[in-house]
Amino acid sequence: MKILVLSDVHGNSDALQRVLTEVQAIQPDLVVSLGDVVGYGADPAKCVSLIEENANIRICGNHDLAVTGEQDYSTFNSIASISIEWTRNSLSEEDILKIKKYIPIYSSGECLYVHASPGNPLEWEYVYTVRQAERIFNEFKERFIFVGHTHVPGIISWNENDGARICHSSLTGIDPSSRYLINTGSVGQPRDGINAASFTLLDLDKGKIQMHRSSYNVSSAQRRIRAEGLPEYLADRLASAR
Repeated sequence: MKILVLSDVHGNSDALQRVLTEVQAIQPDLVVSLGDVVGYGADPAKCVSLIEENANIRICGNHDLAVTGEQDYSTFNSIASISIEWTRNSLSEEDILKIKKYIPIYSSGECLYVHASPGNPLEWEYVYTVRQAERIFNEFKERFIFVGHTHVPGIISWNENDGARICHSSLTGIDPSSRYLINTGSVGQPRDGINAASFTLLDLDKGKIQMHRSSYNVSSAQRRIRAEGLPEYLADRLASAR
């Protein structure tokens, strides 16, 4: 079975469409979206539509719920707040209803899917460290735990002999005695210095976890942001990926 997981599209249809081209080539058995389909980018309606058409499981992120009115965004920074208000005005009632159907967390078989931390899915903890991963491994039984939210891809493995440790390769072979916390990074706004869309493929038949990067037309996404009068910073950071 092949499971493809993506997250944090953030209204960037150029990046999402590039990833979906790869999805068609890979032909996974399951596609999971970990949320924040909207916010920041200039094409939220298109992204909502594409996720609706292509993702079998749709998890909600904090930006998604801020747009639907289910999340207080008073603590968001000023640029994020501006983008939320613009996005809300850009979406139809039908789009909002689609987003409202996204769920906070989902578990199936060996896999757990959530936007931020599974312990408190709607408190939006950023999971970065080995110590945080150890706590999650202790609290949850699933073998593969997928998260997003940080926009930084990475894998942390755990087993009884070695504890939790960072996997430094983009291709990780699945060890029979290990469990994995997998941050799939961001499709539409990477923040690890690489301005290519990020997503993850879990191939259970071949026993591997593959972190993918897909180059897309960053200039096109920047032009869309500028054309809509959104903050220039949102266009600039697509190129810097910071």
